[in-house]
Amino acid sequence: MDRISNPVFKQARISKDRNFDAGKTDYYLPYKKPFHFEQLLDFMRVRAITGIELISENEYARTFRISGSYGYFTVRNDEEKSALILRIHSSDIRCYMEIYDRVRIMFDLDRDFSRIRKMFLDDPVLKRGMFRGEVPRMPVAFNSFEFAVRAVLGQQISVKAATTLAGRIAAKTDIRTEEYFPSGLDFFFPDTEELKSADFSDVGITKTRYQTLQNMMDNILAGELLFSSNQTFDQFHKNFISIKGIGDWTVNYVAMRGLGMMDAFPVADLGILKALSTGKKPLSVKAIEKIAEKWKPYRSYAALCLWNLDKKEA
Repeated sequence: MDRISNPVFKQARISKDRNFDAGKTDYYLPYKKPFHFEQLLDFMRVRAITGIELISENEYARTFRISGSYGYFTVRNDEEKSALILRIHSSDIRCYMEIYDRVRIMFDLDRDFSRIRKMFLDDPVLKRGMFRGEVPRMPVAFNSFEFAVRAVLGQQISVKAATTLAGRIAAKTDIRTEEYFPSGLDFFFPDTEELKSADFSDVGITKTRYQTLQNMMDNILAGELLFSSNQTFDQFHKNFISIKGIGDWTVNYVAMRGLGMMDAFPVADLGILKALSTGKKPLSVKAIEKIAEKWKPYRSYAALCLWNLDKKEA
């Protein structure tokens, strides 16, 4: 749809405020209530990459580089207006519309949850994993490549450890922001070519993970792997899982949180296994796949509910 004719986009309001070091533009991103901004921030906060992202009690901030443009943006909630306030700091307005679109995806603002909610309320397992009686929104990464790197780093280690390693990579590649950026927004995350040309083998990752990242970047640079939502899950799965070191969990997790695909399902995930294995004997992967069939085409949201359930019962 053309952005000019998009009725949602027409609700964006542009501030006239400018400062000398970078353009500063505000957009209102409307959403349908209920909307639990704090829950999304809590999820993002423990995964924030040091130097790239800053997340306070009521604001998300991060650096960006898009098509030659660069800057940072912040996101706050205006509950009275039922809208997020996106403030973009960049002197190049060419990036504004893409950031607007990406942030809407980040905070899952455009999904119609009514049908998903009805389905999940009828399921005794998923119902217990809903957040205040609502389907959790999907926190989707702003930068898909950055998230894929995080996902590979996170194979068989904790969220905290993977986040630490991602921060070390950002610091190691040392792509610095301008002086006027807020303290804590110190780096831009490297793109594929920059990370491929860097030696980050000494940041604390295993040789296996390092080689997996190299394999992934080779495929991206060869045009064989695309981090785009404009493809089917099956296409993405086929291309990504063909890379040595990439398994089904990584493919599904990146499809969910890196690309915002709504029917990915990391069937071998430990949290999902624990949430569904109510007896003494853990369920097999095949058994979980069979159970999850009834949650199509919303299995990504089912996974969020199961992770919530696992946390509640931990």
